[in-house]
Amino acid sequence: MKKLFAISFIAVIMMACGSEQKPETKQEGMEAEKAVMLTVGNFDEKAGELVGKLVTLKGTADHICKHDGKKMFLIDTESEGRVKIVTGEELPAFNSETEGFDYLVTGIISETVVDEAYLLEWEEEIKAGIAEEDKHLGGGEKSTTSAEINAEAEGADHHSEESAFDAIIQHRKTMAEKGVDKLFFYEVVAVTYEIVEE
Repeated sequence: MKKLFAISFIAVIMMACGSEQKPETKQEGMEAEKAVMLTVGNFDEKAGELVGKLVTLKGTADHICKHDGKKMFLIDTESEGRVKIVTGEELPAFNSETEGFDYLVTGIISETVVDEAYLLEWEEEIKAGIAEEDKHLGGGEKSTTSAEINAEAEGADHHSEESAFDAIIQHRKTMAEKGVDKLFFYEVVAVTYEIVEE
């Protein structure tokens, strides 16, 4: 009886060791999840219901932040809209020399909620000189004024206190015009990306 018990015990241990599963990595878990295919044109409409979900979209790189290459904006020549893409922690920066190229991006949709508390915190950080460029909205937005375009062409940094205060004023104005106390902004945190050559 003791022999039978010992053999059974050894068999159980061997089975437990043999069936040990390795922990699933974040990347493997995301590959198992099916990415939802979106377009630049329907991104704004669908993004709110897909926050935290894996999506894939294709578009043309309209702007890549020359400061650090961590932000890119995709457009589609056949529809309205512009989608902000940021690189994930383990991805290399986008190459600013590939502006105008087509990209296929897979990533997770992230949401930023802007309300009065958010704007007050942003103002205080600017005044204290501790504002982190990537923490708040507006970093890497395409230049629209002739002064910003000239500064960017000369390699200057247009992420200034003045432009941040202008962004805060614009957000307050937009909330007032829409009669809302919150604005929602979405971006894709890239897990993978590739340049598509056709």
